[in-house]
Amino acid sequence: MVTIREFSNEVEAGLVQSFLKDNEIESMLADANARAWIGAQLLVPIRLQVPDEQAERAAALLHAFDKAPQVDEE
Repeated sequence: MVTIREFSNEVEAGLVQSFLKDNEIESMLADANARAWIGAQLLVPIRLQVPDEQAERAAALLHAFDKAPQVDEE
């Protein structure tokens, strides 16, 4: 497993993990439970990890997602 992104927010980490799952990429959130300790939220990031063989595709999908235009809700 290789870490492709780190988060300080559980909700954001879960949303990105769901995006990868929708694109048939396995992933896990490492250290999410370690953050239950007092103060750990500031010290321990949540690491999004994917299998080595899917890392390149996952990184490309996340890069495209990050560059996608934002939709204004007006």
